[in-house]
Amino acid sequence: MFNFLWEMRPYFRQVAGQLFLGSVAGIVMNTAVVLPAILLGRAIDRALALERGEATASDVGWAALAFVGGTLLTEVPRMGKRWWLMTANNRIKSSVRADAFRGVLAWPMADLRRTPLGDLMARIVGDVEVLGVGVREFTIETWDTVLFSLSFAIAMLVYDPGLTLLALIPVPVAMILAHATGRWVAGRTTRAREANADLTSAIQEHLAGVRVLRLFGRASASVERVAALSQRFAQRNLSVVRLKGGLQPVYTTMMTAGVLLIVWQGSERVIAGAMTVGGFVAYLELFFRFVNRGYRIPQLANSLQSGDAAYARLRPLLAPALSVQGEPPWASFHAGHLPGVTRALASRVSRTAGPVALSLREVTFRYPGAATPVLSRLSLNIPAGSLVGVTGPVGSGKSALTRAILGIYPVESGTVLIDGRPLIELSGTERAGLIGYLPQEAFLFSGSLRENISLRPNGSGDEDQFLMETVHLSALEEDVLDFPDGLDTEIGELGIRISGGQRQRVGLARAIAAAAPSYPGLLVLDDPFSAVDVTTEARIVASLRQAFGPDAPPERRVTIVVCSHRLAAFPHADMVVVLQDGEIAETGTHAELVAANGLYARIHRAQRVVEMAPVDGAVT
Repeated sequence: MFNFLWEMRPYFRQVAGQLFLGSVAGIVMNTAVVLPAILLGRAIDRALALERGEATASDVGWAALAFVGGTLLTEVPRMGKRWWLMTANNRIKSSVRADAFRGVLAWPMADLRRTPLGDLMARIVGDVEVLGVGVREFTIETWDTVLFSLSFAIAMLVYDPGLTLLALIPVPVAMILAHATGRWVAGRTTRAREANADLTSAIQEHLAGVRVLRLFGRASASVERVAALSQRFAQRNLSVVRLKGGLQPVYTTMMTAGVLLIVWQGSERVIAGAMTVGGFVAYLELFFRFVNRGYRIPQLANSLQSGDAAYARLRPLLAPALSVQGEPPWASFHAGHLPGVTRALASRVSRTAGPVALSLREVTFRYPGAATPVLSRLSLNIPAGSLVGVTGPVGSGKSALTRAILGIYPVESGTVLIDGRPLIELSGTERAGLIGYLPQEAFLFSGSLRENISLRPNGSGDEDQFLMETVHLSALEEDVLDFPDGLDTEIGELGIRISGGQRQRVGLARAIAAAAPSYPGLLVLDDPFSAVDVTTEARIVASLRQAFGPDAPPERRVTIVVCSHRLAAFPHADMVVVLQDGEIAETGTHAELVAANGLYARIHRAQRVVEMAPVDGAVT
């Protein structure tokens, strides 16, 4: 039932120092916890003996000091235990959350497409919290409840074994009940977490589409949908609370049932002289301290059952936990340390600067779940340092070609080679330092322009020269100079504070800066200029060719693949590839294909007609 604790061993190793210190403090505290009750009983006996003339005032004073010392021996370690174990628990939650996010980022794109983002958010945020409760109960309540209760039970056995065995008869019955209800607790916890995932997914979707909802007057329907999911989440949460809340008084009642026997049998022992008044008071104090905490033993089992259910939902997301090897000395003792902070999670692989050759051999590509392939046995060789334009009708396979080149989805058959190496053999780090990519829709993050181009949250001014060069090549320099804070201008979530054309050019600057501080060996642009005018598009491509083309130094040259339905940039290309129905229909230079009067020529003529057509109402 608690297998998740065994699987979480790497996370416990990361905080082994804090767990050790906290456990030592917990053992001292919960072993000494019986002393105040015992020493209180002795102090009472000394006071009664003083009244009878059988003790001195000094004896009573020392008994009182012993009681104070016993209390301090309990309370001082309590502070250390709370600090070390609580901070260790928070570190574990942070590491699990980071590993879950790291694991999702490494998922195949097909898996990401099948999984709602809201569900992933609910697991990474909410389920980690539920898991954290289970881990906290295990690391803290092992001492504060189990050892605590065991210490009192042993002390009671020392006082009177027979009476103690009678008083503790309900304890094993309560534990059997906790084990029997475990399936209910785990099942209800899982259903509550699933309802939370559905609610989070709906809120994320509806907020992302709020403009559409307002435009079509469907905001009220959206509210009703979220309200219904909120109600279901509340009901399932309440079912968990009702079950756990209903079990608590049952556990408490069972634990305290033995007090009747203690009062009955204990009072007879005092009358018979077999137990002193102070001893009886001490025994009662020990028992009440036991039952005030003992009921949490079965509750601890229920919390671990909930943590097990949460971990089962997190397990598919988790990347392998980071090893403690390579961490600073004594890192596991530091309350604020997280693994991987002082070492790079994925250091860049150095490579020789310059362009790379690209080759596709008999590549067949199919989107996950699609009935037919988008590319069929396509072969293409792109020399290093060339500028290649790819075009074709809608649905011809342009975007599919970029995805095959980038390895975003695996190809069904065939091979993609980068400088003669199969793409599948390149690690994610190698690809990141080799390929720059601009998709059709440039996704921007909330934050500054600098952070969106460099994709580093703590970008510094040291890289300004390189970033400004990428901005210049993206025809964004004038815009940046006009921004109030230049590269540090905040652009808002999804880049809402800048125009569509500016967002696309920021995405282009990011693609060029992908391999910073050098330039990528391969730059793949998928319909990159749909939000800019034709003149700006031609200017950008011309500047890219000038900066990375045959006239540039060898170490600065870049292989560029531009997939676009617009042809304004294609006269600058070394080669043009025309796709139709997932196959190559034509190849050649722009001039050759126009002269051939084939598919490319027809597309070119159609676009020329559209560009030259007068605007409605214009004077010709």
